[in-house]
Amino acid sequence: MIVILLDAVALILILKIMDDADVSLFTAILVALGAAIGTNLLAYGLAMAIGISGILVAAAVGAALVGVLVSALFGIEIKRSFTIGGIFMLVHLSVSFGLGLLFR
Repeated sequence: MIVILLDAVALILILKIMDDADVSLFTAILVALGAAIGTNLLAYGLAMAIGISGILVAAAVGAALVGVLVSALFGIEIKRSFTIGGIFMLVHLSVSFGLGLLFR
């Protein structure tokens, strides 16, 4: 739950810096929750199928899906929204990995 809240805050900050978009916390939490669940399920399935490189493929697909979702929800041009999705996915992976090591 902490990761999703941190992801939502990171998404709000990224959108505010990149496009000066006004985003509510509830909308950001929904996007972060969908991205976290979708990426984790995809990473688990691809890791079982093709090994450790499946995690990288899942991160790339997750970044693209977040980009499409950001473009659809906030009306940001597609090129900029894919950049936002990529930055968001890097933040998500860093926070997840960091907190996983911290609480281990």
